[in-house]
Amino acid sequence: MTKEKRPLILIVDDVARNLQILGSFLREAGYDVSAVTSGKQALEITNDVHPDLILLDIMMPELDGFETCRRLKDDDATREIPVIFLTAKTAEEDILRGFELGAVDYITKPFQRRELIKRVHVHVELRRSREELARMVIEKDKLFSIIAHDLRGPLGSFMSIADYVTEHLDELDIAELKPLFREMRQTSKSVYGLLENLLDWSRIQLGTVHFHSQAFPLHAVATNVVSVVGMQAKRKELTLENLIPEDLNVCGDKRMISTVLRNLVSNAIKYTPRGGHVTMEVETHDTTGQITVLVRDTGVGMSEEIQSSLFNGLQLHSLPGTEKEKGTGLGLLLCREMIAMHGQKLMVESAIGEGSTFSFSLEAA
Repeated sequence: MTKEKRPLILIVDDVARNLQILGSFLREAGYDVSAVTSGKQALEITNDVHPDLILLDIMMPELDGFETCRRLKDDDATREIPVIFLTAKTAEEDILRGFELGAVDYITKPFQRRELIKRVHVHVELRRSREELARMVIEKDKLFSIIAHDLRGPLGSFMSIADYVTEHLDELDIAELKPLFREMRQTSKSVYGLLENLLDWSRIQLGTVHFHSQAFPLHAVATNVVSVVGMQAKRKELTLENLIPEDLNVCGDKRMISTVLRNLVSNAIKYTPRGGHVTMEVETHDTTGQITVLVRDTGVGMSEEIQSSLFNGLQLHSLPGTEKEKGTGLGLLLCREMIAMHGQKLMVESAIGEGSTFSFSLEAA
């Protein structure tokens, strides 16, 4: 357990010797400990310290463990904190009452160190797993909501144009049809790119993407990216340059790196105003044998707040581009996960009004 992530256990017992023994066991096992001597104190402190688990004595004056547990479970803020009863009672009705009040387990006195630590560990990990699963469900629901919203727009536009052309085909000449078909083509490419990203991301989540490292020329991959998104840059009158040396070979999954560069460059184009500049370039590090790949733009940039939250879990940023281009933020999430599969991190440096630079490292071949 790392120091900053040590679980916190709250011990509630009116016997000082029990607090001393339990605290010693738990600290030696790598837990942080907070201790109080009454149920009333437990109720007062729980909202402040947010323990990962509560060890709660049953037999206490004023407010016994059963009533303390009941009040904890009646409070939305503390309901999900697992409670393990500490008891000398082994009568079946007392144990059942504890479970009925919401306790997850019980430990009998005198305490057995190994049993205590094992039970605490199991329930702390169960709680963390439930919290992580709940967080992922919420984030994924948000992700799919965003994707559905952003699919509806271009598909609706596509269908509207198709309906218009179908109804007026006999009246339209070629000059009137060309811009309509260009719009349909661009819309279909946008939808295709979104679905491609979604499929890649889904495969990563399901563990069906196989990482295949090989040596390959990075310049050639970047050149292909230019051919894919070049029209996107041309429409915004941007300069898009591949400054990666032709003789530079790197090690990595070629398909993934191509997907990462395509998404990063497409993002850079989206947030760069007309007349701006987007480049793909590298920095070599002779001492480490690594190559840093950079995608730079002269776009609108980002605040420090957005930068710090950009790679936070499944959080997505889908701000409109300089010409109201829409996006889900899924591409950036995909980039982060693909670079992580290379054992590296996706980094960003940005300043509002000055542009952004996204970078990641690869091993030189």
